[in-house]
Amino acid sequence: MSDTELEKYRKMHSDIKRLYKECEKEMESLKVQNKTKTISFREAMGKKGFYAKILSMYSKYGIEDIE
Repeated sequence: MSDTELEKYRKMHSDIKRLYKECEKEMESLKVQNKTKTISFREAMGKKGFYAKILSMYSKYGIEDIE
């Protein structure tokens, strides 16, 4: 793997972790507002699940421990 490819991977990996945390924050904010039945909440939940699956794949291959 070239240095450029490794940097691209690291950026993607960092972005996935950031996006997962953003979904968590958005869901918490919507929960506080009692908006758990809204489309926004359900979209955030779906995205969080998607990012969680990617992070679990990293863990499966020994690349990442789920935080």
